[in-house]
Amino acid sequence: MKTYNSKAIICVKDQYNFEYRLCTISYFLNDDESFKYVFEPNYSVISLTSASFFQGIPGLNLDLHKKEYIRDNVLPTFISERVPNKNREDYHELLAEVNMSFMDPLLYLIKTNKYYSGDYLYLIPYEEKQEVLINNLVTKDNTTSYIKKILNNITKGNNILINNEEINDENRKLIYNILINIYSRSLEANKIKQLDGITIAKNNNKYKGRKPLKIDKLKFLEILSRVKNKEISSKEAANLLNISIDKFYREKKKLQK
Repeated sequence: MKTYNSKAIICVKDQYNFEYRLCTISYFLNDDESFKYVFEPNYSVISLTSASFFQGIPGLNLDLHKKEYIRDNVLPTFISERVPNKNREDYHELLAEVNMSFMDPLLYLIKTNKYYSGDYLYLIPYEEKQEVLINNLVTKDNTTSYIKKILNNITKGNNILINNEEINDENRKLIYNILINIYSRSLEANKIKQLDGITIAKNNNKYKGRKPLKIDKLKFLEILSRVKNKEISSKEAANLLNISIDKFYREKKKLQK
């Protein structure tokens, strides 16, 4: 019996836009249409979250601290809340929007630009945990940017090597708590400094405001055409243009006027 398998990572972002890779999710579909979902939580990353942006994974009791949560021939709540049922009238249209010929729930959630309103969770393609050398992170950036690069790897669940020491699952929360406190204070100080600079510039009639992000119109039209032809989703188009999905829709609306 042949088995189709796909794998992804459940993520969430905080107010600083750090990505927390919370749980690996695997999907297995057999020839006889039997199926299985396996959730593997990353508890060392989950411990870094707060209730302000993460309230758990629907259908899983994370307090049990199981290594795996298996749903055999049972549709998990996490999936049923987000993935369209095959009985929907627009089911095939929704698949076509993300250029899929059959439903792989994990791939669909990675590709779709439709969001579930009940929480902030989303899926990304599966990636192995990395070993990151701190020397590879050293740049000419200021301290805030440097700390941001380290935090970015901590929340992703990567291990960070610093000389003969390592940030890993054992000390991840301790180092995170220290660095996120420094980072938040640094951002606040930079914000105050920026506002002071703007005030001085305004008083000297030198403040011109923030310049709007310019978009290559020809490139936008080319990518928009690919969206209309259902080659890529709007979410993928926004990523290619390096803009937010909201800005993509605003620019699209301008062209339609």
